[in-house]
Parts: sequence; structure tokens; C-alpha cells
Amino acid sequence: MSRFLSSVAKHLLTALTVLVVPAALATCGADDSDEVTIRRVPEQYATIQDAVDAARSGDLVLVSPGEYHEAVRIDTEGIVLRGTDRNQVVLDGEDRLANGITVTADGVAIENLTARRYQQNGVLFDGATEPDGSRDPEAVYGSGTDALLGYRVSWVTAHNNGLYGVYSFASRGGLIEHVYVSGHPDSGIYVGQCKPCDVVVRDSVAEHNAIGYYGTNASGGVYVIESVFAHNRLGMTPNSQKMELLAPQVETVIAGNLVVDNADPDTPEIADGFFGGGIAIGGGISNTVVRNRVSGHSAFGIGVVRLGIFTPEGNTVEGNVLEDNALDLLYLPDATIDHSGANCFAGNTFRTSVPDAIEDLLTCPGVQTPVGPVTWEQPPPPEGIDYRDVPAPGEQPTMPDAATAPWARASTTPPAVDLASIRVPPR
Repeated sequence: MSRFLSSVAKHLLTALTVLVVPAALATCGADDSDEVTIRRVPEQYATIQDAVDAARSGDLVLVSPGEYHEAVRIDTEGIVLRGTDRNQVVLDGEDRLANGITVTADGVAIENLTARRYQQNGVLFDGATEPDGSRDPEAVYGSGTDALLGYRVSWVTAHNNGLYGVYSFASRGGLIEHVYVSGHPDSGIYVGQCKPCDVVVRDSVAEHNAIGYYGTNASGGVYVIESVFAHNRLGMTPNSQKMELLAPQVETVIAGNLVVDNADPDTPEIADGFFGGGIAIGGGISNTVVRNRVSGHSAFGIGVVRLGIFTPEGNTVEGNVLEDNALDLLYLPDATIDHSGANCFAGNTFRTSVPDAIEDLLTCPGVQTPVGPVTWEQPPPPEGIDYRDVPAPGEQPTMPDAATAPWARASTTPPAVDLASIRVPPR
């Protein structure tokens, strides 16, 4: 398992500077001030984009309640964009604008607002696009120095957007917390094409999406913990795919999550037609799935399965509680493979599995042992609905003291995770 890595040299100065400023001490001053500044919308700036364009590294853009019909782009590092009320500061794309907030700079934090009805994404961190809009055709974005470094999104609601709610691509050193995402035809939370990713997703809720959490080629230091994934078509899936660089996917930890009833037909359809799964490791390697509660699935609770050309290897499924699933545990390699691939299952509470007696055949720690051919047929999926027809969510908890709380640029190092302290959540 990868440990969180320090910032690379070219970003050392900015990455190690974590700016925390009491709001009462910050100036509201002129652009020539050396002080960090609160830039207020709409009191000082008519639009969020006007305030962002005027902001410098370390500034807070503080947005008062209102409905803002704009697509915001942040290409200055170290800015914090915060609403004063999560439920009343609303960026609304009116089903015509592309992205609610697009971030291409390091160290940016998005806090305490709602992004809805954009054609693509609610909040996008894009490490494959430089602040000037260019891309290096020879760069492998998301690996090494070619990644956005440091991002945070917290106390954010994203719903009824045309692709993803919160989308992190080719970005490293992230924290996604206290978010609520619903009504997306791809996924509520997406982390993709990063190695190492060094990201923590925690205390969040994803429901009524095609997929709750989607982690394509997201490898190294990925923790998805103590969150709720419910009433999607598929709850969670770290996975390997050729559609993005840096395959195969390696080393995600899924721990302490409540994964329930991800078999809701009143959701947008998944492109490949899958339906009814709780946690699916799709062709991933060396992932850890521990102490989750998984129930109410019409296909399977936890599956370690092939995806395209990728067969899963070295994954650990341990200490989970599974109940009321059509099938609790599944190992499904490529049809030409008749061994365990060093995948292992141990200490789970379950009734049914494919192959039978899965914990006796695929023991932990994982070693490559014969299991014989494995067959399983996916149940046919029901038709879905248009993502725009998913009901909007109710009000969500807002950030405490948002108007006066100190602010900090996003760190390149997410908080450490004490995996041993995480327990199976209650029903």
C-alpha cells in the first residue's frame, strides 16, 4: 500500500505553505495590498468569476446566498472558494453550461455550496489542462510531476449534472469530504488517471446516481472511507480501463462504508448496462475492502471481477458484513483463468458465494491457488431514467460558521487514515 508522498520539488514552495487566516484579520483591501484578502460576492464583485479573476494566491472568495448562472474557472493556485450557506449558494448551469467549477491550479479548495444542472460536471479538478489551457502532448498526466497537486472539496452538494458530481482527473493530494452527490449518469464521485493519487474520500453520501464512486486507473494512497453509497445502480468500483492512461488500477482502500440497496431502477443507466452491485473491483490490483456493511443488491454484494482485458489480482476482502444480497461474494476472473490470482477472502459475514466456500478456496494472505473455472451470469438490467428527472435532494448540513471561519489553501497531503480504528457501520 502506498504511503502518502511528499510534494515534488517544482511545487515545494507553494505545497508546503498552508495559509490559515482568521477572517477578522483579513483585509477587504485593494489589489496592491500585500495582505491576503476576502473577496465578497456580490457585495464587491458582481459574479463569482469576477472575484476569482481578481483573487491572488491565499485569498478567500466568499459568496453570499443567491443563484449564480455561470461556469467558474479557477487557474490561480491557492484560492479558497466558499459559500456562506451550502443550500442557498447555488451555481445553476440551467442545463446549458458545461461545468459548474473547473479547477486547473494547485492548492484550490471548494467549500459550502451547491452545483446543479450542468451539462458535464458539478466540480472538476483537471490536472491534464494547464492554467493557460494548454496540454503537453508528451506528458502522462496524473503521474509524477504532471498532475494537479493539492485539492479539497468539502460541504458541497452536486446534483443532476450531465456526467459527474465531483470529478478529480490527473490530480494528486486530495480531500473530498462532507459532500452529497445525486442524479448523475456516470458517477457521483470520480477519481481517475492518477498514480499516486493520495486522496481521501470520507463522510460523504452518494445516492441515486448510475455509480456512487468510480475510480478508473486511480492508484496509490486512495482511501474511500466511512461514507454512504445507496440507491445507485452500482455502489462503488475501483477499476482498470484502457480508456484512460495509467492502467491497471492499483491500491485503493474501501473501509467502513454503508453500501446499501444499489439496485434502484429510478436512476440513470450505466453505459455497459450493469445493475445491482454493491462493491465491484473491476480488474483492479492489490485493493483492500474491509469492514463495510453491504446489503440489498440484486446482482452481488462484493465482487472481484474481470473488466475488459483486465483480470483482478491480489485483492483482499476481509471483515465485511453482507446480508440480503442475491449473491454475497463473487470472484469472477477471465474465462481462461482457473486460479485465484492471489485474491483472498477472510472473516466476512455472508451466506452465499461464487465459487462456493470462497473463503476456503481463496484464503488470506492471498496466494495463487487452483479454483477451477468460475461461471456467473449478470442479471439483465432494468431501464433507467433521464438524470434530469432524478428528484433534487433536500437540504444538507452546512459548514459551521462559514462566513467567519478561517480558511486554508488545499494541502498536497491528505489527512492520515487510521485504518485499524475503522469499524463496520451500523445498519
